[in-house]
Amino acid sequence: MHRHDELLGGMHNALIRGDLVSDGDGWTLVPRRVVEPTGSGRRRDALRTLRAARRSTARYLREHELRRPRVRWDDFQALARPEGG
Repeated sequence: MHRHDELLGGMHNALIRGDLVSDGDGWTLVPRRVVEPTGSGRRRDALRTLRAARRSTARYLREHELRRPRVRWDDFQALARPEGG
């Protein structure tokens, strides 16, 4: 997971390890370990982290003969809205 400002600066990262558990309607990540931080928050570190993550993801998908999953952005946006908004 990561967070940053609107200009993609001040990025902070954490690596969350856990288990994906089916809950009937979808999947839930049950965290087992959080490793934080990864990088210093500088743009250079953020770029390095993002590039490494893309390479790792591509390698994993290729090795497991999987297609990149579609992200359900509407669900993420709903989580970000204030309660009742």
